[in-house]
Amino acid sequence: MFNDGFAKDLKITYSAMMWLLVAQLVVMLPLMFFLPIWILPVLLFSAGWRMRVMQGHQEQPKKVLKTIIAGIGIIGLFASGMPMVSLDMMASLLMLGFAYKALEVIEKRDAMVVILTGFLLIGLLFIYSQSILVALYGAFALTILTAALIAIQHDKGAAVSAKPILENLKLSSLMLLLCLPLMLLFFIFAPRFTPLWTLPFSGEGHAKTGISDSMTPGDIANLSQSDALAFTVKFMGEKPNQNQLYWRGLVMQHFDGKTWTQFSDSLSLEASRKKLRTREQFIRNRLVKKGYGREYEVIYEKTARPWLFALTPVVNVKGDAVYGTDYTLMARSNILEPKMLTLTSYPEALRDTTLDEKTRQRALQLPKGGNPQTRALAKRLLAKATSKQDYVNTVMNRFKQQEYYYTLRPALLGDTNTIDEFLINNKKGFCAHYAGSFVFMMRAVGIPARVVTGYQGGKWNKQGQFLSVHQYDAHAWTEVWFKDKGWLRFDPTAMVAPNRIEQSLEHAVGEAGGFLEDQIFSMEKYSWLSELKDKMDSAQYAWRRFVIGYDRDSQSALIKKFFGEQSLQKIAMIVGGFFIAIITLWSLLLRLGQNNQRESEEHQLYRKFCHRLEKHGVSKKLSQSPTVFSQYAASQLPSLANDIIAFTQYYSQLCYNPSEPKNKKENIKVLKRLFNNIKRK
Repeated sequence: MFNDGFAKDLKITYSAMMWLLVAQLVVMLPLMFFLPIWILPVLLFSAGWRMRVMQGHQEQPKKVLKTIIAGIGIIGLFASGMPMVSLDMMASLLMLGFAYKALEVIEKRDAMVVILTGFLLIGLLFIYSQSILVALYGAFALTILTAALIAIQHDKGAAVSAKPILENLKLSSLMLLLCLPLMLLFFIFAPRFTPLWTLPFSGEGHAKTGISDSMTPGDIANLSQSDALAFTVKFMGEKPNQNQLYWRGLVMQHFDGKTWTQFSDSLSLEASRKKLRTREQFIRNRLVKKGYGREYEVIYEKTARPWLFALTPVVNVKGDAVYGTDYTLMARSNILEPKMLTLTSYPEALRDTTLDEKTRQRALQLPKGGNPQTRALAKRLLAKATSKQDYVNTVMNRFKQQEYYYTLRPALLGDTNTIDEFLINNKKGFCAHYAGSFVFMMRAVGIPARVVTGYQGGKWNKQGQFLSVHQYDAHAWTEVWFKDKGWLRFDPTAMVAPNRIEQSLEHAVGEAGGFLEDQIFSMEKYSWLSELKDKMDSAQYAWRRFVIGYDRDSQSALIKKFFGEQSLQKIAMIVGGFFIAIITLWSLLLRLGQNNQRESEEHQLYRKFCHRLEKHGVSKKLSQSPTVFSQYAASQLPSLANDIIAFTQYYSQLCYNPSEPKNKKENIKVLKRLFNNIKRK
C-alpha cells in the first residue's frame, strides 16, 4: 500500500498537465517567427494525445509508434532546407524534442525535463532577438514556466480553478522578483567576454538589411516595402540637415552591363572582407581634413553581414570595426546581434586628392561593348562642355530638364543595353537607375566615377532625440573624382526627386504610390500612430543603448564612475558585499513572510492544551496523532478524560473537516471553554 501511494504521488495530474501544456505553448510561440511553424501543431498533437490517455480515451503510444513519429519529425526538419550545422537546425531539433516530450509525460520527473528545456528555450529566444518586447515576453514566459513547476510539485489532483491558478502565478512572480537583485549584480559586474564560438544562421532569412555587395536596377526599390529598422543614430552635437545625411556603406566599382559589384572577380563574402581591410593610418594619410568633425553614436541592427553605414569619411572609431580601402567601414565578423559604435566623421574632408593608377582603372572600367546610344550621347555632351566640371553639371541638369520620373515601380530593362533602355527610352526609374547611368556616362568619357550604396536621411524621434534609419531609406548615389578635389558626391536622384533628399521617400513618391504598399499594418502609413510609435522607438533605443550595448567599455566606465579606480581585489570586495546584502535581504523577507503567516486560533489553543497536559505529566510524542494522544492522555488523567476527548474532537473537526461546522466562532468558543475547564483542574 505504501508503494502504491508513493507511485501515485509521482504521477502527474490532469490539472498539472494543463499547466505544462500552457507553459509549452507560451515558450514556443515567439520562436515560431524564426523556426519551422509546423513544430507548433506537433506540440498540439502530442499534448492532445496525452490528455486523451489521461482521460482513458486513448492508449499510451508504444515505442515503435513513438519512434516512427519522431522519425517523421526529423525528416521534416531535413526537408525544411536548413543547413545541417547551423543554429536553426539545432534549435529546431530541441524544439521538436520539447514538443514530442508532451506525448510521454507520465511522471513528475518527465514534466521536470519539459520545464528545464523550456528555460533553455527562453534563453535561446534571445539569440534571435534582443528587443525590449522580447525581453518582456521572456519575463512573462519565465513566470508561466515557474508557475507550472509549482503546480507540478504541489498539485493534488483538484479540478482546475481560478484560485490555485492565481496563487501559483503570485508565488512564481514573487520568486522571480526575489531573483532580480542577483540578476542585476551579475549583469553589472560579470566580465563581458566575446563569444568563443558561433553557429551560422541558415541563410539570410534573419537579416533585415537588403543592402548587399551588388546592385541591379530594381533591387533597392524592393526595400521600399520594408519598414524594418536598419540602425539608430544619436548625435553628440547638432543634428545635420536632412540633405546631408548620406550613410555611406558599399562602393560599387565593377559593371558587367547589368549589375554593379565591388570587384571584377567573383569573391565570397569572407574574401571580400579580407580584401577590403586596411590600416587606419593608411586611410588617414589620404585625407585632408576640412570643416569640423561630427561625433555620433550608432546602434546597428543585426544583418548577418559585416557592412556598416556612416557619414563619410570616418576618422575615429570607438568599437569593434575595421576600415576599408575606399573609406568604408566593416565589422570584424557578421553582425548577429545589435552592435554599437561611436564614430567621428569629417564630411567636408578631401579624399584622395591624387589617384593611383590601379584605383583610376577600377573607376573607369566599362564593358567593351553595349549601350551604344549612351556612349554616343556622352561624347556629344563632352564636346559641348567647357570642362569636366561643366560636363558633370550638364549631365546632372539633363535629369532635371528632360522628362525623367522617379518611381518605385520601374519597368524591367532586360539583360542587354540596360543603360540605353533606361536613359534614352524608358526614363522612369529608382535611385539605382539614376546612379548607375550617371556613372556610366562619366566613365564613357574618361572621368573616374563609382556607385555608392547605403541609406539617405532618416526619421527624427523627438521623444528620444535620435535618428531612426529604416530599410526604406536605402539609397544609391555616385562619387566623381577631380584632381586636387578628390572624390565628390553627386546624387542624380536629387535632380529628379528633390523631395526624396530634402524630406523622405514617402514625400518623393507622393501620389504615384508604392511606399510600403505590401506592409498593410505598418505604423509609418498612419499618422495617428506616429506619436505612439515614437514612444515605443524611444524605449527600444534606451533598451539597446543601456542594456544590449552594455559592453566592456560601458562596464569599465560605470564601475569607475561609482567605485573609482578598478582592481581585482576591489571588485571582489564590492561584489562580495552586494552578495551578502542580497542574502541578508532574502533572509529578512523570508522571515517577514513567515511572521505574516499567523497561526490559526484553533492551533494556538491546541498548542496551549498540550502545554497544559505536560504540566500534568503527560507529553505528546511527534508520532502521535491528536486522537491517539487524547486517548492516551484520558487514560492517564481520568478526572480530565471527558474534557480531553471533547476538546480533541472539536479541534479535529475544525482542522480536518472545515466545511462541516456551520459556525466556526461557536466551535472556537467551545474549545476555549473546554481548555479553561482543564486549566482550572
